[in-house]
Amino acid sequence: MSQIRVQPVIVESTRFGTLDVDDARVLDLGPGLMGVPGSERVVLVEIEDDDHYFWLQSADEPDLAFLATRPWDFFPDYELDVPDDVQRDLDLDDPADCEVFVVLTVQREGDEAIGLTANLLGPIVMNATNRTGRQVVLNNSDYTTKEPLAA
Repeated sequence: MSQIRVQPVIVESTRFGTLDVDDARVLDLGPGLMGVPGSERVVLVEIEDDDHYFWLQSADEPDLAFLATRPWDFFPDYELDVPDDVQRDLDLDDPADCEVFVVLTVQREGDEAIGLTANLLGPIVMNATNRTGRQVVLNNSDYTTKEPLAA
């Protein structure tokens, strides 16, 4: 029986310092997030004692990290129809393999954080098995890129 060997990956981050993660935790976002060079490969960084939020830290750009969440934690009625071509690209044959994340933006007044918004129009669809994903822009949707998070 052959063993899968996990290779360590060192990710430099200005927010978190040096991260030593196994290569299975590096997510391949293909072309990356729209308009954000350096977002092709990210590492999911969990926030201690918080199941709702996490960071998507670029594996290649130390200054690049995005606060994210699973949309149903705050938007239980969120509906997403993953286009067939995205399902094929990600090899998503089993719905149980699908994970969805949305990028959050901190709304500020000066230096003070006053709220969070979620990009529900451009979710990140992931295949949890092969760790590939794509940002998808939803067509014919009433969602926006700045949906306020409910408390």
